[in-house]
Amino acid sequence: MASVPQALPGQEGATQASGEVGWISPRDERFRKRFQELLLDEPTRDLEVGWQLASDLGRPAVPLLWDMLAKEKAMVERRLIVLAAAVLAGGPLEDERLFAWLEPQKPMLEERVLGCMLMALGPRRQRAVPGFWTKCSGPAKKPEQILAIAVRLALARFPGSEEGITLLQEDDPGLAAAQAYACMPVSVPVATKLWNLKTPERHADLFWRGAMIGGARSCGDGTTPQEGLIEKSKVVMELRSDQSTAARSAAALFRARARVFHADAELDWSLLQLAAADPANARLLHQRLGPTPPPRLDDPQRLAVCYVMSRDPDVVIADRAVWAAEERIRKHVAVALAMRLLAEEQPRPLDALPALPEWAIVRWAAGSAMEAVVLDDPPLQAAVELAAAGRLPRPVMRNLLEEALWRWGSHPGLGMRENERLLLRDLILVGSSSGGGKYQPQVRPHERYRPQGLGPDDEFFTVAVALYDFTSRPRLPLPPEYRLR
Repeated sequence: MASVPQALPGQEGATQASGEVGWISPRDERFRKRFQELLLDEPTRDLEVGWQLASDLGRPAVPLLWDMLAKEKAMVERRLIVLAAAVLAGGPLEDERLFAWLEPQKPMLEERVLGCMLMALGPRRQRAVPGFWTKCSGPAKKPEQILAIAVRLALARFPGSEEGITLLQEDDPGLAAAQAYACMPVSVPVATKLWNLKTPERHADLFWRGAMIGGARSCGDGTTPQEGLIEKSKVVMELRSDQSTAARSAAALFRARARVFHADAELDWSLLQLAAADPANARLLHQRLGPTPPPRLDDPQRLAVCYVMSRDPDVVIADRAVWAAEERIRKHVAVALAMRLLAEEQPRPLDALPALPEWAIVRWAAGSAMEAVVLDDPPLQAAVELAAAGRLPRPVMRNLLEEALWRWGSHPGLGMRENERLLLRDLILVGSSSGGGKYQPQVRPHERYRPQGLGPDDEFFTVAVALYDFTSRPRLPLPPEYRLR
């Protein structure tokens, strides 16, 4: 087992009371006290710091956190907070513990919904889970609507676990959206009603988004798109109301994964970076992608990475005087260019570019020796030093560079992640009055989608909104499903 991270003063070299090196025993009072202060006690509670501590410690903290959860008998809010910490610490490698906890009848509705939400916000798993529906939904023959939605959102992360989820006959747009997002069938009458694009039903755009994001994920797996979805996505992209912004983004993602864009496609900057996230589409749309960022675009870094993916590396190298003069994008372009070069074995003699430290990585990727540079990113700095010592293989450096783009927020795969998260947010959180309204302040509370099962003031939403915000920043490891293909 790995050693316990140095997260608390005085822990150096400590072995745990359980006698198992690398695990934090439930009897370790120093860590228990710290988690108690950060997660549960007032006025010291700081959920962001507490959850970050759990994430940083990782699996070694799992026994302690599950023990803390078992000892929280009464207050639902406190149980939800510790449950989130335990799952954040364990990650997918501790799924069996979460399912073992969910399977009995004991967990309350709020706990089941949060457990499913945590799975839905996590990475895709590689193995199916038998009895997934029963484990997550509990003993009720028909679970509350909010739980039925959450289970389906979580199911999308566990391919092959669809047993027990049948053809959806209900026409609630949120439930249908989650069903379509999980790539599960919706009855023809329901689909026909919700796909009425001329006079759409209220909240039908949620279903459109679920269908198209689910379709984008399926295309990424090599599955043929659902019949008619390509045509419907084209119509959605032509909508112009402010209310259809999220649906247009989902349509752009789907059409990018289905590779049905044309070179002359009319796309604003936000849709262009989604369409060009797939390298094949980036090459198709290369005329819209240049070495100079759009002047009115606040965050051009992701679009700049798409520019690198749209051209032969030699063209990007030839443009270096242009993009290197743009402070907002130059390190992102250099790292993306080095990634491209590391996939090749063709050496290129490149001159120096002193104003850009990351250019040293480009030159190394092109076949030169790694020079001494100082970077503002500690993980990349460590990688450069290993490369200079001849101790870093090219494939490893390529992975580290892609992870840097992910951490910096310029990785093209983030468009898919963000749209998946926004769908979860709009299906579960925005209808609450405990913080969820901040996500759609322009929409009147009674006009927001709110699934049945929990009242808008339920304490679940206080924790769930904080958890959603905490998980918004991209963290490592980079899930394989978002990697550049």
